[in-house]
Amino acid sequence: MKSIKQYILPIAALCSLTFAACNKLQDGFDYNKSYYDNKVDMTVYDFMKSKPELFSGMLAAIDYVDQDANYKDVKAMYTSTGNTFLLLHNTALINLEDANSYFMQKRFLVTDPTSPDYNKTLAGTDWSQYKREDIAELLRYHVMKGRQEYANLNSTPRWVNTFAISATNDSAKIHIYLQGTRDGFLFINNYIGAPSTFLEVKPRTPNLLATNGVIHVMNRFAVEPTRQIIANNK
Repeated sequence: MKSIKQYILPIAALCSLTFAACNKLQDGFDYNKSYYDNKVDMTVYDFMKSKPELFSGMLAAIDYVDQDANYKDVKAMYTSTGNTFLLLHNTALINLEDANSYFMQKRFLVTDPTSPDYNKTLAGTDWSQYKREDIAELLRYHVMKGRQEYANLNSTPRWVNTFAISATNDSAKIHIYLQGTRDGFLFINNYIGAPSTFLEVKPRTPNLLATNGVIHVMNRFAVEPTRQIIANNK
């Protein structure tokens, strides 16, 4: 038959371990609150430049179109005030291991007869393989007019004009809304009739507030809708 001492010693040891563990978890009784700081103390363009490991592809695209005087507005767009910027992570643009990146989706035909790849359709490896007007359109389309942020979005979808809107292209709009659940995901171009590979696209990092506008960082580039799609999703 066990003595009382035999029971007391293991219990005392267990209590000692419990209190020791608690001491490691908390040094005192004061609660130090923390919160997610989404403010970026720089312009959108400077933010991209500060993170070349994320945005080298987008920065190179901006520099590429900026070489032509007809597209000087594109670079200046990133220092404009009061707009919303869908910044495209390298995964969205230049990652050849991602089948949905721009370089993989937008293959080009090799027309140089001296090239060993003549008449082949290849994935992109450099922006110079694309027309500047197409890349300018891509970049303009990923900047929405006005501030589209958590403070003024809700679960009712809205179509927002982008900088790609023109007299000849009145459907260059972004479809945006917050998911009506406790998760509250921000969805971009998640509309009826969207390409299947682009459904339920949401920012990898949403709602960053730069000094000149709102940033949503994207792992996927967005595709412009048609007029009919906009009419079907009102």
